Amino acid sequence: MPESQRGEPKAAKKVSRRGYRAKAIPDRFEEEPEPRPVPPGDGGPDEQGPPTGPLPTEEPDPPREPVTFSSYTPLDPTKLSNVKTPVDPSGAASPSGVVALTGNVYLAVSTDDAATFRYFDPTTIFPAFAGGIVGDQQIIYVPEFDIFVWIMLHNPVPSSMDGAFRLATASATDVMARPKSAWSYYDFVSSDFNLPGVPFDQPHLAYSDRHLIIAVDAKGKGRIVVRIRLTDFAAGSVGWDWIGPLTVGDSDYQFSAPVGGGPPGAFMAGHIDTGTLRVVEWHDGNAGYAEHDVTVAKWSDSDDYSCKTPSGVDWSSRCRSRISGATWRDGQAWFSWASPRSKAGDTPYYPQPYTRVVSISTSSFTTLSELQVWNPTFAFAYSALSANNAGEIAIAVAWGGDSAETDAAFGILGDCVVWYKDGSTATTADGGKGRWGDFLRTHRSTRTPSHLDGFGYFTTTDATGAILQSPYHVRYGR
Repeated sequence: MPESQRGEPKAAKKVSRRGYRAKAIPDRFEEEPEPRPVPPGDGGPDEQGPPTGPLPTEEPDPPREPVTFSSYTPLDPTKLSNVKTPVDPSGAASPSGVVALTGNVYLAVSTDDAATFRYFDPTTIFPAFAGGIVGDQQIIYVPEFDIFVWIMLHNPVPSSMDGAFRLATASATDVMARPKSAWSYYDFVSSDFNLPGVPFDQPHLAYSDRHLIIAVDAKGKGRIVVRIRLTDFAAGSVGWDWIGPLTVGDSDYQFSAPVGGGPPGAFMAGHIDTGTLRVVEWHDGNAGYAEHDVTVAKWSDSDDYSCKTPSGVDWSSRCRSRISGATWRDGQAWFSWASPRSKAGDTPYYPQPYTRVVSISTSSFTTLSELQVWNPTFAFAYSALSANNAGEIAIAVAWGGDSAETDAAFGILGDCVVWYKDGSTATTADGGKGRWGDFLRTHRSTRTPSHLDGFGYFTTTDATGAILQSPYHVRYGR
């Protein structure tokens, strides 16, 4: 069992109550490389796994109530500081009614349970660091400790080219009283992980029973996974250890975001091939971690993720099959990813790219259930997963096709329907790079635990024809 490594403790730094002068947002040092195809799994060139679905039950499920939106608040895109395309919303909400929403590159805070929002420029909240904040922000709320945790990707340190990210924390009480000056922060660079001169990308946050879990790509090396005891944040200094860089064979597909929802440790997955996942298990009480190879139903080797909208934009090709959704329920790790459309002769045949969902037992590391989110007309990609307190698995997913511009929708698995409110009237793909976005987010609501908080966006144009992407918060459930 490979062992983790221990880093030097980091003392918390407090932001200035006076704030900081606004700073320009630099261009990214280097864009993400185009991922290579996932290697073919077992099966012939025209053979897919059998149709998949939830495990059968002895009794049919009772009729389900439809999902409803109990609140829905789009942000005003004209008030977002330094806004970039895609807006990539991420957010979290506390039981006291504080909702924080971040993205590329902005912060919006509500103190009245998302009825209204105030808008802030992150560059005026924090001092300069490394090569400057560039985006890829995520924020979560840990209810057991009443803290928001916010991660911000930065360009490399100019003098060393070390990759960099900043981690900030604040209590919901402090964010409600003073959204700009509530934050303490900790700065990390790639040399902290014995990787001098290596850029970072794709940071993600989750928490387990005991730890904050951070996962971040170290370019060309693999995925670094960091854990910090949640109790350390109240002490003013954090200890931390890490594993990695994790890789999956020869594939560019690094491991997923860590499983959310309070599991007993960090669980992550990556594709070995189109019929096998590798799951990493790093229990809270263990210094070392284990790897488990899990067989799943084979999916197509076509490597065709393309889907064009009425505006002619291929919005889904850049998504590929990186595992984007990860959550936990009662000893099960759930993962989701985009799968390419089927090739001619594949059985079953999926005419559009679609989203696969797999649940895996974390005691036997075998597949418990598999299902698809698919439609013959629309593609589904960029999924995120979460579980509510009733044990239902919710999904956030982007969708679009030749009769609908790309949008985000939310729902509960098993209903065979997802829901949205404002329809997009345009699609943009990151300046022609073929990337609609990087992620969506959904979490169990701490305000109404049977519901979930979702963070998505829709796309329109203004009177001049300029593209506007409007992030929003939605609370949904039965």
